Amino acid sequence: MSTNYWIFIVTDHSDMNKALTVENIFKQRMEDEFWGLGKSTPNRDKLKKGDRVLFYIGNPVKSIGGSAKLKTSSFMLDRKEKEEYGHDISFYNTDYGVRLEDIDIWQNKIKMDVLISQLSFIENKNYWYTYFQGGVRKISEDDYNFILQNRDKKLTEQIKEVEDLENEYHFALEMHLEEFMYRNWENINWENNLKLYQTADQDGRQFPADVWSIDFLAIDQDTDDLVVIELKRGKTSDSTVGQILRYIAWTKENIADENQNVRGIIIGKESEDKLEYALKDLDYIDFKAYEIDFKLN
Repeated sequence: MSTNYWIFIVTDHSDMNKALTVENIFKQRMEDEFWGLGKSTPNRDKLKKGDRVLFYIGNPVKSIGGSAKLKTSSFMLDRKEKEEYGHDISFYNTDYGVRLEDIDIWQNKIKMDVLISQLSFIENKNYWYTYFQGGVRKISEDDYNFILQNRDKKLTEQIKEVEDLENEYHFALEMHLEEFMYRNWENINWENNLKLYQTADQDGRQFPADVWSIDFLAIDQDTDDLVVIELKRGKTSDSTVGQILRYIAWTKENIADENQNVRGIIIGKESEDKLEYALKDLDYIDFKAYEIDFKLN
């Protein structure tokens, strides 16, 4: 069985008016040699014994702070285990989890701003933090090894070529478009009643899909369709269509209920012949063009 690679994400919480900092939570789970999982945590069922894990410690630390190996696959806790790992604090109460071994808590944590430009799973470098929602994020072996290789050194300059870029201007523009759409979701005329898909610890922005991320995963509240929304980001039409087809297939297999429809929307500055031909027989994928209104008075 092949090894998978994951990032487990720690964010702070409040519990009965008691603040649990990211450092407190991380320390407790490392002492437990256990990681709690929610029923709806993305990728929960894919966590297998022997997989490798890195730990992202969220705001204000914003760093990778350790590594471990999964001693077990994801399992359901019994009553005794719930009491053991619950610590009489509701935040730690969980129905599922994994046990950890070979835990290595790093004395020198790696700041994310040292790593961002070289990590393939972070497509939108300007808003990298949106990839660290929820409890679990799958990454590639290359990304995992790159992070490990940087434990004891700092990178002063990192340059990564963006694959399949057709227009660097549109690429830069659409990095900020994603943030604008997220902040103004309710004001966008989708022509359908679209709401961001939501789990207990993850909203629909940069929704984890295996080692990839869906720009936006939404649900049509009128039809119950799941809707995969991708920004073209200056990529070629072939690359964009191939990407959204892959995400739609993943969503059907991993998220959609039986007989629940999944469709797609591509958003870009303007359409073109190549894109129109690529979508000609794909009636479940729409293209929508955005416009920018910039005025100086």
